[in-house]
Amino acid sequence: MIKNIVFITVIMLRVFYQPANTKENIVPFASPSTLPPTTISAVPAKVVSINGHISNNKVMLQWIVSENENAAQFEVEKSIDGKKFIMAALVFGTDKTATDNYQFYEKAGKKKLVYRIKIINKNQAIGYSPVIEIGTKA
Repeated sequence: MIKNIVFITVIMLRVFYQPANTKENIVPFASPSTLPPTTISAVPAKVVSINGHISNNKVMLQWIVSENENAAQFEVEKSIDGKKFIMAALVFGTDKTATDNYQFYEKAGKKKLVYRIKIINKNQAIGYSPVIEIGTKA
């Protein structure tokens, strides 16, 4: 019984208690930043060229990107039918300006595969490279 009375009293104090007005300056939890805003260019990174081949039982992909400073990351995607792609790898962009070169490799399979590069820009815009078909010789 006493536990119930104490519990009800605590609840009532929490609900009805109003602190007295004070003249203290209350500092907000987050204050405005004094740093200049960052600017991200509206020009997205683009794959200028993509090529690939099989060497030593490895699929080797190389691609060149323009506006590289705007690229956050690249998803290397592959497909067996050229329609449904899955991510094979994640490659992070560099801070190099203008153009930069990237590469990816994986063990070659017995089937032909279609590859493309999904570009995720720093402003979250997404673009795709042309597709490239690579496969073992039958």
